[in-house]
Amino acid sequence: MHVLIVEDDEHILRLLDDTMQRAGHSTTLTTDPTVAEKLFTERPADAAVIDVLLPGMDGRELCRRLKMLLDVPVILLTALGEWDDKRSGFEHGADDYMTKPFIPDELLFRLQAVAKRYERTAQTIVQAGPLTLDLRDYRLNVDGETMHLPKREFELLYQLAAFPSRVFSRDELIENVWGLDFDGDDRTIDVHIKRLRSRIRHEQVVIRTVRGVGYALEVMT
Repeated sequence: MHVLIVEDDEHILRLLDDTMQRAGHSTTLTTDPTVAEKLFTERPADAAVIDVLLPGMDGRELCRRLKMLLDVPVILLTALGEWDDKRSGFEHGADDYMTKPFIPDELLFRLQAVAKRYERTAQTIVQAGPLTLDLRDYRLNVDGETMHLPKREFELLYQLAAFPSRVFSRDELIENVWGLDFDGDDRTIDVHIKRLRSRIRHEQVVIRTVRGVGYALEVMT
């Protein structure tokens, strides 16, 4: 994975560079957001780590501009820990947010987790027996009948349908659908599964509960 790192603190910039390089990722480094946009235009990265408080351009604005060029995973870094600041970052397209000081290996883990979610959703259409899920418009087709599900329900079903028969733990589903910063509990998964079961009543499709573990979508033949 090629990572663009935009950070005006040289110490943090080098620390992030070393962390990414040790994990086998290549990097492009800059302290200047205008240069970062130019570099990204010339050679798009696979992901980006961007400081919010940059000279000349707010990191959230840079995130928004990069996302307009190419939708890649972006983690924002900031010394600001207030929810309003984080919300602004997410509204500008950030996938995750870390407050300084941070643990470099945790940032690496979060970036790789977000990148994996992007890889899984690169395929926009998933087929599982009579179910066809189209991620482009969150449309579910069941034996020719179209249904529109709430966003989280669709994403949860999409995750299960993309890997039929695989058992996902509640923690995995929370991470993959709600993200690492989800502050609820795993009962949220149970509620959404119950709703999906009530909406999708088809003899060939079963969302199976694996007691003490999680859930799996089974396609009966």
